[in-house]
Amino acid sequence: MELDTTTGRLHTMPKGHSIEELLKGGSAEWNKLRKAGRVSTDHTGATFQHLFSANTDLSGLALIGTEWERCDLSKVSFRDTDLSNAYFHGGRLQDCDFRGANLDGATFEKLKLLRCDFTGAKGLEGLELDDVDMDRVVGLDGEEAPPPPPPPAVGVTSFTREQRTASQGLGPPDSNEPPPFRPTDAAGTLLFRGVQRLAVPPSWVLDVPGLRPPLPPRVPSGSGLEALLRDAVHTRLEGRRPLTDPQAVERAQTALRLANKEAAVAAMYLREVGVEPHFRFSAESALKKQLRGEIEVDDATAAIDPRVAGALLELRLPHETEDALGEVKKRLAAAQLFSALLEAGFTPENNWEEALESTEASLDLATVATGDARDALTEAFRAFAGLPEEARLRRLAYLAETAGHLEALARLPPEVEPRWLLGPESREHHDREMLLVQTLKAEQVASTVPELAKSELGIAPGETPEDSDNDLFVHVRCPVCGTEKLIVQSP
Repeated sequence: MELDTTTGRLHTMPKGHSIEELLKGGSAEWNKLRKAGRVSTDHTGATFQHLFSANTDLSGLALIGTEWERCDLSKVSFRDTDLSNAYFHGGRLQDCDFRGANLDGATFEKLKLLRCDFTGAKGLEGLELDDVDMDRVVGLDGEEAPPPPPPPAVGVTSFTREQRTASQGLGPPDSNEPPPFRPTDAAGTLLFRGVQRLAVPPSWVLDVPGLRPPLPPRVPSGSGLEALLRDAVHTRLEGRRPLTDPQAVERAQTALRLANKEAAVAAMYLREVGVEPHFRFSAESALKKQLRGEIEVDDATAAIDPRVAGALLELRLPHETEDALGEVKKRLAAAQLFSALLEAGFTPENNWEEALESTEASLDLATVATGDARDALTEAFRAFAGLPEEARLRRLAYLAETAGHLEALARLPPEVEPRWLLGPESREHHDREMLLVQTLKAEQVASTVPELAKSELGIAPGETPEDSDNDLFVHVRCPVCGTEKLIVQSP
């Protein structure tokens, strides 16, 4: 029994389990215990390291002075929770609810806040934000301002011509001077101006929603998953909630299970409609093979499908993707530099090297793109300039969106995807993959999961598995019925 100092009630906390251990056991088990009144509401000073948790109810708890180190939290409710003096460092908080929470003296440092709601939170004046990446955050007034809207196809625009050209830095409309060379412009800014020069925004801009591009006109949606994904993205960017098609969801789950060519699009479609993927590791090999294939293309600005990197991020599969980020950043630097040069009127035959040496920012981009190989940069610029404008914009946009996904992927704790994990088909239960609970070394098995080790692997309680110094023991649980397995994997 444990006394809850907040309510004065006695709780029958599961013996030998702290809040950290209970949360690692899965949100379903935690929510069940909480609903039954078996957990305390006061967890002051608790520490959480590399915690991955989704759909967990932590509302109304006293989490004063708690520490959250590199945690990946998705759809976790902190509503009316006391988080005063709490410390969040690293990791990602996605779709979390902080409405009414007390954040006085709390610190958020070096983490990603994605679609979190802080409406009505208390103590915001005492909240410290240090190197926090915020995207579509509500209630903190920290989200980036959206780009100006494109002029409508029919009717009077919201800007006069003079205002619009001034905002784009293009100078007076009758001027023959080229626009200034601005290598500091972000990829999203270059994309927005470039799409405005096209007659109609192309449909592929819906593959890069993170850049907030001008939306293309609505067209009849196709029956394929790609068409359904783009339609769902279009709906979300219009500020509405995408509708869920049960048949499309079933097709997407099947694509992940079979790891077919639609696996990446399937994962992103499930994300857009808010449905949890039932299969994670089944698609791992196919997605990483597709990413490696695009990385190996010998082209300084070759595009990489952002939906592949996005699928790896949504399925939390960071292992073996570190090298891809460096290559994507090189290509993005080249595409960003070349796009700015072309927009300003410089071409491979027109004094572009003079413009390149005029600013430190352009030299930095050139260094990232090709190092000191100026000849390689010249050839790459010539090849890029020879592409149609829409193709150039697509490369720039795809590389920028992919870089964002891979950077977020690099911030995930390594525990979310155990190394050497093979044979996902052996871990399917109730038509879905069993969820990862924890990974263990041989010496940890006896003290952590003795009964499971005996029933699954025949290891006597208290004994250390023989000849297993380098093996990995993977503890998984079925999210439907709670069945557990212990699988041994060798490097």
